[in-house]
Amino acid sequence: MRYLVDSFSPKEIEYVLQYYPAEGVTTNPTIVCRERADFRETLLAIRHVVGEGILHVETMQTRAEDMLREALALRDLLSRRPGDLFIKLPAVPEGIRACRMLKNEGLGVTVTAVFSPQQALVAARAGADFAAPYVNKLSDVGDGEACVKRIAQLYQAHGLTTKILSASFRNVEQVTRVAEAGSHYATLPPAFFDKLVYHPMTELAVKGFEADWREVYGDKAPIDLI
Repeated sequence: MRYLVDSFSPKEIEYVLQYYPAEGVTTNPTIVCRERADFRETLLAIRHVVGEGILHVETMQTRAEDMLREALALRDLLSRRPGDLFIKLPAVPEGIRACRMLKNEGLGVTVTAVFSPQQALVAARAGADFAAPYVNKLSDVGDGEACVKRIAQLYQAHGLTTKILSASFRNVEQVTRVAEAGSHYATLPPAFFDKLVYHPMTELAVKGFEADWREVYGDKAPIDLI
C-alpha cells in the first residue's frame, strides 16, 4: 500500500515529504476551510512542495457540466504532466456523470465519499482512476475495513484497474487493516505519519543501544572511530 498526505498546509506537507515515502497529497473542502488560506495561492504552494507527485483536488460544483468546467481550470493551474492531477468527484449521480465527461477530456478522476462496494464498482465502470472509501466513518455504521476488502475483491474479480484510496482513519490499526484488505493507497493527516513508525519497544531498544555505546565509547560517534 502507498501513502498520500491529507492536508492543505504546505508546511505540514513539506515535513511529511522530508521524512516519509508519501507520493502526493489529497485535499477536501473541510481541510481547505480549516486552513482559512488563499485557495489558489495555497494550491500553487502545494504543487511546488509536491513537485512531480500527484494531487487530488475536489470540485465543489453540483452539476456535471460545472464540475467539468472547474476540473479544466484546475488542470490549467496545477498539472505539470499527464497523471499528476486527479479531480475528486462525489459518488452521486452528477458525480458519476461528470466522471465519464472528465475521462473523455483526458482528466484523472477520484470518486470520493464512497460508502459501499456498489458505489465503488459503479465508479470503476465509469472510468474512475481511484475510489475513496471513508473507512472510519464507515466503521461508525458498519465495518469500514470489510467494505475495503469487498471492493478489492470486486475489482479483482472483474479485472478492474481502479485503485482503492482509503481515507478517514481513527488509528493506525485501521490503516494496517485496510492494507491487509487490499487497499492500494491510504491518505493520512500529517500527524499520522509519525504514529505509523512509533512503537514503545523501538524507543526502548534505541535507548539501550545508546546507553551501551556510551559505556564503551563515551560521546564518540562511529565516524570518529573509523
